[in-house]
Amino acid sequence: MFNKHLIPNAQNLPEGQALNINIEKCSFLVTKQKGQIIAYENLCPHQKKPLTWSSNPALDDDGDYLKCHHHGALFSPADGSCITGPCQGSHLKKQPLVLSRVIATCCLPKAVNFYLFG
Repeated sequence: MFNKHLIPNAQNLPEGQALNINIEKCSFLVTKQKGQIIAYENLCPHQKKPLTWSSNPALDDDGDYLKCHHHGALFSPADGSCITGPCQGSHLKKQPLVLSRVIATCCLPKAVNFYLFG
């Protein structure tokens, strides 16, 4: 069974930007890369801590990579791979998305599900 959560205007997320989304006890990073909306669990593979929290931007200063604010690891927003830092070679856990014209549905484990409305 899934719980459904709505996230207004996620389809309008600017290219190359990322949002921190907290749903129940789970935290996710949602980013738009080359026109595609991608969601990752907000959890660094290095020490299983959140990459960032709501008061910090999810991207590095140049806006090119998702950044872990604990140890500075950088992740490709396109595929979640760690390109530098203590967890180099590891990946963020990608969350599957199902897109339609109006709604992007993210099917998440642990009985969490949310919809992205544009």
